[in-house]
Amino acid sequence: MNCDTFLACLHPYVDGELGVSDTLAADTHAAECPRCRSVTARERSFRQLLSQEPRETAPPELRRRIVTRIRRSARARALRPWLALPAAAAVAALLLVSVLPLVHRAAPGVIAELVDKHIAFAQLERPAEFVSADRREVGEWFRERAGLRVTIPDYSPAGIRLVGARIADVGEHRAAYIVYEKGHTLLSVFIAPAPRDAADAGGTRVSFRGYAYLTREQKGYRTVSWTEGGVVFGLVSMLDYQALLECADRLREERSAQTRL
Repeated sequence: MNCDTFLACLHPYVDGELGVSDTLAADTHAAECPRCRSVTARERSFRQLLSQEPRETAPPELRRRIVTRIRRSARARALRPWLALPAAAAVAALLLVSVLPLVHRAAPGVIAELVDKHIAFAQLERPAEFVSADRREVGEWFRERAGLRVTIPDYSPAGIRLVGARIADVGEHRAAYIVYEKGHTLLSVFIAPAPRDAADAGGTRVSFRGYAYLTREQKGYRTVSWTEGGVVFGLVSMLDYQALLECADRLREERSAQTRL
């Protein structure tokens, strides 16, 4: 896939409407082409803004015209980046090009796999194998389906709705996959046996409310992960890091309370 082909299918790619083979081809091209990767990131950021769903929205026809104009402008900038970037931004772009390949090579296998699972499940008509907004029902389903005792955190105070769950394969192990939704933005929570090299995973280490987490951006998605008691916990979404860290802290807190029972 070249740049022209990629840009022609950019919107169905970002919307998850491409077939498996075309998606893999687009993923490969985006990983190798800094310009197309940047265009993809901007398009996903634009969709994230739309997903916030403000209380007062423009009429559908007006929104359609605005979106069309923004997309045309984005395409024009993508095809003629030297006209759109001022000198300082151009220097930053060159630095980004030199750094990104190193980031992709350093991407830890487990995080990359969780992001790929998130992308694959998001393309399904029903990301959750078991659909329920009841945390108790989801917990019982995990126990009956796979013999797993899984903490199902309550994110409803933050406006994040529980959608359901499924069993996922992570590495050579079965993992719990819990899917949430805020507006049209999915949040994936993975709980899986930790691989041997989990302690050596790359990323940015951050401290949040006294606990250490690993943050990383992969294929335009943000991840927060940590390992505890031989188990790796991974959150994948386009939500911002503050929201993901809040969710991670809530999961840790509820899991600790469940363990004490």
